[in-house]
Amino acid sequence: MKVKVRKVVDYIVDILSHWDGVHAVILQHFVEKDVFDPNFSVTLDVFRAEDIPDRDEREAAFIKAYYFESSPMNRKDRFMMNDLPVRISYKDTAWVDSVLQKTDGEDWLRMERGTYLFHRIATGTVEWSQGGWYQRVLHELDSLPDAFWYTWKESCGRRIDHLLGDLGAAAMREDQFYFRFSLAGFLKTIAELVFAVNHVFEPGPRDFMATLGLLETLPDGFWARWDSLLREDAELPADRKREVAELMARATLALNP
Repeated sequence: MKVKVRKVVDYIVDILSHWDGVHAVILQHFVEKDVFDPNFSVTLDVFRAEDIPDRDEREAAFIKAYYFESSPMNRKDRFMMNDLPVRISYKDTAWVDSVLQKTDGEDWLRMERGTYLFHRIATGTVEWSQGGWYQRVLHELDSLPDAFWYTWKESCGRRIDHLLGDLGAAAMREDQFYFRFSLAGFLKTIAELVFAVNHVFEPGPRDFMATLGLLETLPDGFWARWDSLLREDAELPADRKREVAELMARATLALNP
């Protein structure tokens, strides 16, 4: 990490660590990219058990920040510091605990739309923590029951079936927008299912390709079909892509978590 970046991280973490109820401050991997990469950012997840200071107090606390913005729900702050983009996301420890308590069944799916929250917890770098909460959560994520992965795979499978129907309808109607919209959802869900089979939490979409390339278990013909679905080619019209998608779906659904 460059010295300039490290100074910004240390400055922000020092402020966050003095707020009441903060259990952990986790730095996400976007900071490892070159500062000129469009995906670079200083992204921090703050896990807290109490209310954070209000928006004006937070802006005043980060006195070196400029272009300060905050979400209406006060759960995210965005600003610039030393010409670096900073993103801070505030997450409730009670919510995380509640989701984890339900991972032996399907109830957690009513609370989280996927496993991205778990990915951020498991793969982020601990910049500061206290009280042992974060270490306990990491242990629980490392010990998830087989039922969790099976449930997630089944949920992905149901969405894949639905999306195949959407692809077919869009191809028949020659609706290019809806076809592309459905295809994007199909590829995302296929990737989520493959992650589940490999017991890997889903990263953000920007990291799907890189993470898929590291997995041990992939369905037969995965990359050839994946590339075909992404390719714009007159020899691959919508109806043909729909056939490729069905073959990919069958091969993926046949995998066991």
